[in-house]
Amino acid sequence: MATESLLDTSTSKALLVKKAHDMNSGLLLLVVSTLLLCSAARMQAALVPEEESALESIRTSFNQPKWTGDPCSNAQWITCSGLSQPDNVWKLNLEKQNLTGTIPADITKFRQVRELILAGNRLDGQIPDFSNMTSLQNLDLSDNNLSGRIPDTSVLTNLTRIALNRNQLSGGIPASIFNHTKLEILLLQDNPLGGPIPELDNLNSLQILDLTNIQANGTVPLSIEKIEKATEIYLGHNPQLSGTLPAMSNLIHLKFFNAGFCALSGNIPDLKNTGGLETLDLQMNDFSGDFPTALLRHESLRLLYLNNNPRLSGSIPDTSMLKSLQEMYTNDCNLTGELNSPALRKSIILQKVGLWNNRLETFPLDLVNLTQLVQIDVHNNTMTGNLPDLPAGVDQITNGVYLKSLNFSNNHFSGGLPSSWYQLSYLEEMVLDSNNLSGVIDPAIGTLTSLKELRIRNNNFSGPMAEEVGLLQNLQILDLRNNQFSGNVPRSLANLPNLHTLLLDNNRFTGIPDVLLNKSRLLISYTNNDNIRIIYATSATGLSTGAKIGIVIGVLAASVIIAVSATILYNRRHKKFDAGQLSAHDMPEAAKSFSLKEIKAITQNHKRVIGKGGFGPVYFGKLVDGKEVAVKVRATDSKQGAEEFLNEVRLLSRLHHRNLVSLVGYCLESHQQILLYDYMSKGTLYDHLYQSSESDISNPDNPSSSTNEMSLHEPLTWKTRLDIAINAARGLEYLHKDCNPPVIHRDVKSSNILLTEKLLAKVGDLGISKQADEQHSRETLNDSGVSTVIKGTFGYLDPEYFTRNRLTTKSDVYSFGMVLLEIITAKKPQTQKFVHSSAKNIIDWVQGALSSDQLESVVDPNLFNEYDRESMIMVVETALLCLRPKGTKRPEMGDVVRVLTKALQMDLGYVDSSSTTDSHRRVSKTADLIAPLTSSSIVSSSSRSFSLQSLPSWDTDAR
Repeated sequence: MATESLLDTSTSKALLVKKAHDMNSGLLLLVVSTLLLCSAARMQAALVPEEESALESIRTSFNQPKWTGDPCSNAQWITCSGLSQPDNVWKLNLEKQNLTGTIPADITKFRQVRELILAGNRLDGQIPDFSNMTSLQNLDLSDNNLSGRIPDTSVLTNLTRIALNRNQLSGGIPASIFNHTKLEILLLQDNPLGGPIPELDNLNSLQILDLTNIQANGTVPLSIEKIEKATEIYLGHNPQLSGTLPAMSNLIHLKFFNAGFCALSGNIPDLKNTGGLETLDLQMNDFSGDFPTALLRHESLRLLYLNNNPRLSGSIPDTSMLKSLQEMYTNDCNLTGELNSPALRKSIILQKVGLWNNRLETFPLDLVNLTQLVQIDVHNNTMTGNLPDLPAGVDQITNGVYLKSLNFSNNHFSGGLPSSWYQLSYLEEMVLDSNNLSGVIDPAIGTLTSLKELRIRNNNFSGPMAEEVGLLQNLQILDLRNNQFSGNVPRSLANLPNLHTLLLDNNRFTGIPDVLLNKSRLLISYTNNDNIRIIYATSATGLSTGAKIGIVIGVLAASVIIAVSATILYNRRHKKFDAGQLSAHDMPEAAKSFSLKEIKAITQNHKRVIGKGGFGPVYFGKLVDGKEVAVKVRATDSKQGAEEFLNEVRLLSRLHHRNLVSLVGYCLESHQQILLYDYMSKGTLYDHLYQSSESDISNPDNPSSSTNEMSLHEPLTWKTRLDIAINAARGLEYLHKDCNPPVIHRDVKSSNILLTEKLLAKVGDLGISKQADEQHSRETLNDSGVSTVIKGTFGYLDPEYFTRNRLTTKSDVYSFGMVLLEIITAKKPQTQKFVHSSAKNIIDWVQGALSSDQLESVVDPNLFNEYDRESMIMVVETALLCLRPKGTKRPEMGDVVRVLTKALQMDLGYVDSSSTTDSHRRVSKTADLIAPLTSSSIVSSSSRSFSLQSLPSWDTDAR
């Protein structure tokens, strides 16, 4: 029985196993069959018909390759769910496909799409209404040319990421975009949106918020404290964003906070609850109070930018906890006291220190353990003591990082150069001007082979200059002015291939090698070195170089006498308008004379001031015939005499051109010197470019309407800007070409280009009137250049004029090139910071954008992309030609007029620009429009030896 029972049990188990096996096989067969059926069905109808039709429409609109079969499997930019039948599109990714045109409306038909990515193209037009795409999670339309308002997104409740940055969107930030509770990333930067920042109460999941450069106004909402998950917040470059910063004590996860370049005020929050803060950028604001001590307790802090907050005060607290600090900029504040030396030495990975323009009194003497230093700049403080020891030799480089720049100028440091400084073989810039430094320059200076600039003027260095300075093959600028150097200037300097500026004034040098004076492309100045003589090298013929020069000068002198005689004879036979030949007989015809009594009546007793500045106040006036005038009254402390004033009037009254502001008359009575000009009702080009609503005092002498009585101007179109540029260029061309001798304006800038009621541009404030304060009453202005006291406006000054004191017509060309960049970018020439660019000046910024084919990134957003791109490129290239460092390489104003006219025709569609798409051919095409350049407007070589010795020294840094 037991055996039978055991057999029955075994049989039952076997049957159960067989039954289970049969069931598994059936289930497997069912699954396989289902998959095959789904696959077969998919091959027959893969997508919802509406979506398949929309895909085909999008493919055609964007010129994408046609697919074969199922688009979900055969088009890389399409991703489908694979979870339903018929299927739905889940993702459309057309990033960086060089797409143009507008976003097709069919793209909104994909109700199940989770991700829509069209970033990095050239799409324009408005953003469509995506309200049908209720499943959308990631919307990325960044880096395009989209314009108009941001549409309502309130129904898109699943959004986790919105990227609309770097477009041309306007109309403010819709409140709906800040109501997405699931939103983690919001990128709106670099759009001219305008308006206030909405409340942030509902952004419970937000981690990254970027509102950089959106022209926001108002204040930072208090509700910013409620985005507790935020790790990165960027609010910078919104100059109309004002008020105080909230405490932000709840933002415990914050790592990066940037609100630089705004108008924020009050105390800087200490962010004491933020444990992982890495970057804090609050530069260029108006914060006040003491330096926030709690900020320096963040051990994770790497980058600290508090610079340019002039009302920030107190001393720099203990920095010993900042073990991760790499860059610290607190320049241009009002900080005082001493730096904590032991604490600073603990920041062992510190790379950049910027403390200039404060009132700090000491600097650590020993920084040898800071082996990752790259830059130290503490100029313009009141620091005393010796210069610090620095990591040198084998310790000067760590992980590829090494010290490049030192600026300790304008302090009270004393002693000599530390021995460690002679071992900084990677150093590129050493600036020690205006201290109490002394001693001799060691021959070890020759080991600083990377040095490009050595500036040690206004100190007490003495002894001969080491001959080893001639080993510095990369040296470009050597400034030794106002020291006690003696002996001969090293002949080895002539062997330096990159040296272009050598300033030796006010020393005790006794000899200068002739080879330096004859070195091409070298600006050299050595005035006030008593009894200095030129040291000539003896040639193989037995004649010294000096003797040869004497012979050459004799021949040249004879040639000059002959040429002058011929010129006088020619001018007598072919008399032409000549500024030097005007006499008192010209006055009645040239300009109308007014009495002081008439001036009071014209100005209604000086009732309305429309400008004020270097010349004096400018008043609005009206003549008896109703003609409106600008009345410029020269300041009573002017050094210009009556005869010089009359000479000026004689010249100005003979300058008649459609594009010059006309002189109407003058008054010279009771030591009062007054000029009357045409009144320009639309103000200046500057007003229109920068939308000024306040009185423009940057050019107080211009005879324009009072800008504080004008409302904001409408942005100028590209055509209007070109018209203005062409007319201003024609005015300058007349001064340079049709006047004999040529008239050089000397102060060409956007605020000296004035506009009539119909926006006709006229050049005003002729620089000839600025000779009043110079040593001579009148100078001959011609293409060979004149030596003159520097006049003009910073940012527009020709570098050759600034460094050589030699004025040419090409100086005006340079300034006009800067005006062209203003017209293109609406950035002031003095601008030194640019969004998403390391460029330090506007020229490099624009040149970089042109070279990288990113020109749209520098064009004024107020143009709204409504311009012909090739026309824009042509004007940019022309501006850069005008801004060439060497005057002889710049075009004449007549050439500029011709190219700008061509660009205007291109913008209007009169000229086909399709053949200029290749960037290399395009550059040469613009250059071909410029006539061959000559040296007619630069100092001739025959006068070079004279000009070198007569160059005056300057009291300000030549940079």
